[in-house]
Amino acid sequence: MRIKTVEAFLISHRGKIIWLMIAAAFLHAAVRFWGDWKYFFGVLLFHVLFGQAVQAYLWGRDIFLGGGVVRVNDGKGVRLIAFIIYFVLYLAVFPLGDFIRGPNR
Repeated sequence: MRIKTVEAFLISHRGKIIWLMIAAAFLHAAVRFWGDWKYFFGVLLFHVLFGQAVQAYLWGRDIFLGGGVVRVNDGKGVRLIAFIIYFVLYLAVFPLGDFIRGPNR
């Protein structure tokens, strides 16, 4: 079986991708911010917000974030662009953890 598109690959592995994202978010928050609960829950919240947008794309649902929505019938290109933006924002939370806390910690 050959995967012809990025979307087909993502959808065929969506369960693994989501579980990996969940594990990475909890591991990141626990290792970097354990005991510093203000930052722990803040970083985890950003992971959840951007992660749910990625999950909505992978399961073919409307993507809600903030005041905007990308509907299922908006077209594959628009949905793929929204997915890429939210996935990049999800990944951007990892290195920003130290920036949020400050260099003295």
